[in-house]
Amino acid sequence: MSAGEIERLMRAYTGAMLDVFGPDRDIPAPDMGTSEREMAWLMDEYSKAYGMTVNGVVTGKPLVLGGSLGRKEATGRGVMTAAISAMEKLRINPYRATAAVQGFGNVGSHAAALLQERGVKVVAISDVTGAYYNENGLDIEKAMQYRDQHKGQLEGFEGATKISNEELLALPVDVLVPAAKEDVITDDNAGSIQAKLIVEGANGPTSASADEIINDKGIMVVPDILANAGGVTVSYFEWVQNRIGYKWTLDRINRRSDRAMKDAFDKVYATSQEYNVSMRIAAYMVAIKKVADTYKFRGGY
Repeated sequence: MSAGEIERLMRAYTGAMLDVFGPDRDIPAPDMGTSEREMAWLMDEYSKAYGMTVNGVVTGKPLVLGGSLGRKEATGRGVMTAAISAMEKLRINPYRATAAVQGFGNVGSHAAALLQERGVKVVAISDVTGAYYNENGLDIEKAMQYRDQHKGQLEGFEGATKISNEELLALPVDVLVPAAKEDVITDDNAGSIQAKLIVEGANGPTSASADEIINDKGIMVVPDILANAGGVTVSYFEWVQNRIGYKWTLDRINRRSDRAMKDAFDKVYATSQEYNVSMRIAAYMVAIKKVADTYKFRGGY
């Protein structure tokens, strides 16, 4: 689709959803196939319908339209924070650890870069063109620059051996970050995974049938609803800034996001230990308890 076609589609969609969207109702945000450009169109169309600028109807906007600093890298940063928190529990030293990141879009690339900043050696990355492996570690910043200069793809990236995405998933690394799409870890390949820790950057990267195999192998999985929550956390911060009409500094956003992610991880981990369940089940338990407590205190008849 051309840019004009996408814009008309976004505006028509927004018009159809006027009764659903709203800063106090349903607040969209970008995901696969969308960016701050589409969020700007959504905000503009909604604002025209209500006769005033309504920044808080959507998050992930351009900075000039009320977007937040740190939002673009927020999901990847949350993945990094969850990974480091899990490594502490597993007593894995980040400065001696290796990682493979499947998917090199917004989430995977920032997760890889931030893990590398924390001392983790990222030995493999991948995108739709294949996976790229170097046992001595990859220069993630260089890979991001190369991708941005070559139509968003890693094809031809030097300093690494090209392997398949399936081979990447089976590498003997400490941390595996599936950050591309759903159902990449299935019952067909779960048995070959050698990582000690899986941190789900994508939504639903592990199939239900693979979960049992992964758990039986003793591999800790930080589930998607926890690991990639950094994005929606900073989306909330963007909404707060829109409501109060005051922008926070990047340092404040990062500190608050890191604290929120660390607190969430610790709560889920404690629940998993108390009830001897996987991190995924523990995350569901924590979430359901919040809903149950809300019903209890609000009452009803």
